[in-house]
Amino acid sequence: MSNKLIYDLIDLTIKNRDNPVLPYINLKYNDHYGKYSYKGWVDDFNLRNICDNSIIRLDLTKEKDLFLLFVLASCWSKNTRWENAVFFVTNFLLMDDFFIEDFSNSILIDDKMNNRFTDCMNIQTKVKGINSRIKLSFKSDFYPSLKVLADNWYNIKYQLEYSKKTSDWETFINFMASIEGLGTGKKKMRIKIPLILRELRCQNIFTNIDGKYCCVADKRVRMTYKTYLNKSLPNNYLKASEVIWNDFGELYDIPPFAFEDLKELIL
Repeated sequence: MSNKLIYDLIDLTIKNRDNPVLPYINLKYNDHYGKYSYKGWVDDFNLRNICDNSIIRLDLTKEKDLFLLFVLASCWSKNTRWENAVFFVTNFLLMDDFFIEDFSNSILIDDKMNNRFTDCMNIQTKVKGINSRIKLSFKSDFYPSLKVLADNWYNIKYQLEYSKKTSDWETFINFMASIEGLGTGKKKMRIKIPLILRELRCQNIFTNIDGKYCCVADKRVRMTYKTYLNKSLPNNYLKASEVIWNDFGELYDIPPFAFEDLKELIL
């Protein structure tokens, strides 16, 4: 694989860091290293609250926001576009009155699921900033995953703290990959686990997370490697994450993910 292709893609991604069509490119300039790095997707969704123009973001030092990061990863693990996951999480982010343990209540989950069409319409009237490429939709299988996460939340936090103390992040990854129902239907979540670690690393919540665990080798990223970078990523999502990390470093998977939106500027 040509290093020039990698450098060209990195350069184009950086040049389009303020492009409103690419709201997920949240970059910051590091004076110490003299280059750009990713500050995290959830650091700023590039949505604004219409009421006060405040930034829609997740502060991962807050437990509710941390929970919503896992919700985001689970939603995006299903057969959906990233816009649906962002607006779904934003819907709960603007609900100041929710408690994580509430989502263990099946009746509440069913009620939320039955009102998903109304909630999806309403959240679009409360925020501004992203012009979605698709008609937004809160999928019915988003909701059972809320309960799965709430039921497992104590153990998830325990595993996070264990990995923080031991720097053994593979234990956390294996634990998350063992939970049924966080992927499509009753399937497990795997490919988006690095998304969780990436966001925690970007906000410096856990400073001992190795970047090799933090790159998402999803369908878009794999297609970029195959069609533009002329290389196939390993089938194993962790091995693929390490390859992406070695290629793009502190920009993670953002350049190859952005390629679908950038390719008209390249080709």
